[in-house]
Amino acid sequence: MGSIFQLFRPTRLATLISAIALTVFFAQPSTAQQRQNPPADDVLRVNTELVQTAISVFDKEGHFVDGLSRDQFQLLVDGKPRPISFFERVTAGSLREAQINSRPNDPTIAVPVPSASPRGRTIVFFVDDMHLSPDSLNRTRQMLREFLNHQMSGSDSVAIVSASGQIGFLQQFTNNRQVLDAALTRLSPRQYDARGFGTGSTRMTEYLALNIETEKSDNRILGFYIGECMKQNMPSKRSAAYSTLVAALRATCETDVKTSARAVLMQAAQITQNMYESLESLMRSSARAPGRKLAFFVSDGFLMDAGPHAAGLRDKLDRIIDAATRAGVVIYTIDARGLGTSAVIDAANTRPMTGSADPAVATAQIGEVAATQDAMNALAGDTGGRALRNTNYFDRWVGKVLDETSNYYVIAWRPETEAERIPKFRHVQVSIVNRPELSVRAPRGYVDGPSASQLAEANAKQRSPDKPVNKPAETELRDALADYYPSHSLPTLLSLAYLNTPKNEMLLTSSIQISTAGLSYGDDGKQKATVRLAGVILNDKGKIAGSFKNQLNVDSRAGQTERGGVIYNEHTPLAPGIYQVRVAARDENSGNVGSAMQWIVIPDLGTRQLRLSSVLLGGKVLETSASQDATPQVQFSVDHRFAQSSPLSYWIFVYNAKHDASGTPNLIVKSEIRHDGQLVATTPARTIKNGSPDPDRIPFAEQIPLANLARGRYELVVTITDNIGVTSATQTIDFEVG
Repeated sequence: MGSIFQLFRPTRLATLISAIALTVFFAQPSTAQQRQNPPADDVLRVNTELVQTAISVFDKEGHFVDGLSRDQFQLLVDGKPRPISFFERVTAGSLREAQINSRPNDPTIAVPVPSASPRGRTIVFFVDDMHLSPDSLNRTRQMLREFLNHQMSGSDSVAIVSASGQIGFLQQFTNNRQVLDAALTRLSPRQYDARGFGTGSTRMTEYLALNIETEKSDNRILGFYIGECMKQNMPSKRSAAYSTLVAALRATCETDVKTSARAVLMQAAQITQNMYESLESLMRSSARAPGRKLAFFVSDGFLMDAGPHAAGLRDKLDRIIDAATRAGVVIYTIDARGLGTSAVIDAANTRPMTGSADPAVATAQIGEVAATQDAMNALAGDTGGRALRNTNYFDRWVGKVLDETSNYYVIAWRPETEAERIPKFRHVQVSIVNRPELSVRAPRGYVDGPSASQLAEANAKQRSPDKPVNKPAETELRDALADYYPSHSLPTLLSLAYLNTPKNEMLLTSSIQISTAGLSYGDDGKQKATVRLAGVILNDKGKIAGSFKNQLNVDSRAGQTERGGVIYNEHTPLAPGIYQVRVAARDENSGNVGSAMQWIVIPDLGTRQLRLSSVLLGGKVLETSASQDATPQVQFSVDHRFAQSSPLSYWIFVYNAKHDASGTPNLIVKSEIRHDGQLVATTPARTIKNGSPDPDRIPFAEQIPLANLARGRYELVVTITDNIGVTSATQTIDFEVG
């Protein structure tokens, strides 16, 4: 693999580094520069209502079957054949996928001009920590670390979510591995304990309680627990009323056992209900994320039904499946108990230790694992996914799932009658004509008609059709900042970078790029556009660590002469830690609002370990007029987008490097470019042994020709090794060749 890199000339490097230092350390927040944006894709909307679904087709070896055509698919809705109105083969994570699925709660399909620019996969790991033993949670952590280290690409959008909410503010979608790793470290065992009747070895599981509640197993389980109760409370045989006391004791124990079984089931059902609430909320909020989503549900299992006196779990499960289908989420479930689940280790001592003493209990417990997997099987099967059981190698399976879901087909059809628009569950069956050897995975159906939220919105509009709600500008900006999903009415981009200043403070630069083509310049197109800008910086607990606001006046010529963007830079000193920056911009003339958010991890240099600054992409020295301060300033790339004909330049600073007796460092720099996790180009190792005017902040820069790279998204990985300190540090940043 040949190198495509070349080093900056020393004179040019010195000029740029000097300008970077002056800009980053002393620049005013109002720095603005116009950059060119790519034109938006033309989109043709299909006005007729359509219902769409994703289909995966596999051969006997489990490989995706490519090259199928529309006429090879047979679609049945409620058992009746239905013509396919729309058909396309889609690649997961592509821009085309996001455009087709841009409105998952609305069956209208967007048919845009195809684009080769990928947007990455959307993946969520839902950890059911309410039903996970410590051992299972440990296996889950190992699986997630394997994914983060080896299977996740820089363009993926990933979230780690816990049922209990213990991850807190960090359970959001991001492509920042450090943030995801921090979320992972917050997971701790929270195994519940539903208690009822029993002492010592006679504890009751939910499954055995369900046997008692529904009178299964010919009441043998009930008889066992009654016997255990009586053993601990038997009267003396010397008593004159022994027989009467025994009969009364048996009646009392029967009542106690049934009451305890009901109590166990009600506690267990409430815990499962709470978990379902978290899962349903996640499914419904995921509908706003573009494209098809992949969810891994990790649990030790739970009962699908907790009996007639407990909460209605089955209805809740159906609502979750419907929400997942509407949001385009395919769920793959993982039984974290792994191998040997028929003889589950009971760390919490919640099972009766009967051994072979009571065949009825031993026989009943054989079906416990299967019963606790039923709901997980339904989640997977009914959304088009699969369930993993009886294996300890979750990481391998996750990798296989990512491969098998990388391609799929989308089909859509029109409801034929008005009656079909009445809310009702519709069963969907898809097969391949004359190919019985192929297996098809798809959601089992959908609820036809508007969702509850859509009905509520329609009712609200009916009550006040002539009273549009006009929010104040401040309220719109505040709402945009509070939202977990960005707004795209006004195209807005955000790029973050941190550097350590000579004052030994970490300075975060938030660069916001607002599309000038998306601004309104008055009725005649010649007025200045006014943009109100606001930003907030949140720490890893969701607390405000900083904020800013400003107003920009943009000349109409900026929007008329080129499809560019105005850039605003905000500099904020911050302590080491994890931060999320959210920004929102509002065009005062049109009222359009755009927002963006990004995570960043600022290291602690006080540890004296080798650390690197952010990678600074595409810096350009800005021109200054004679009337202004002659100090040059540098504007870095915000969109990280570069033409094939132009080079990719980057700068980076090395902190806490060790020096020899003469004060000289010995650093080795290696740069790599990766695409979808695969190495596509690398540079020979370069050595830095030169002294620096500031030995605590050693600069390095490279220039990378892009002519040999195909269009698409890439990761630049910069690794610097300190030969004296015998340690290394790595920084990664994504960019796009367009």
